[in-house]
Amino acid sequence: MPFLALSAPRLAKVGPSKGRGPLLAKFAPVGFKKGFGAVGLGRHTKKGFFIINTMLVPMFKVPDLSNCKLQCYVAPDTYRIVQQSFRKRELDDGEDF
Repeated sequence: MPFLALSAPRLAKVGPSKGRGPLLAKFAPVGFKKGFGAVGLGRHTKKGFFIINTMLVPMFKVPDLSNCKLQCYVAPDTYRIVQQSFRKRELDDGEDF
């Protein structure tokens, strides 16, 4: 029976052969802060407020597209959706919605 020949540590899902897993702040040394890709836009004050530093706010330069000849492309085989009016309708029980 080869299945019984394996010991419990070999059947375990954790161990040295499985690696240490992802590095999270919960299991990291004290003071470790991983972050998740967000940009810090300011700082917290001792009163609990947040002061935004305008130098850290991203500024996007968008060209003027008012006289652009390009338009949105809609495929000719799309289904046409007709929106119904949003007037109040009466139900059988007399309540309006």
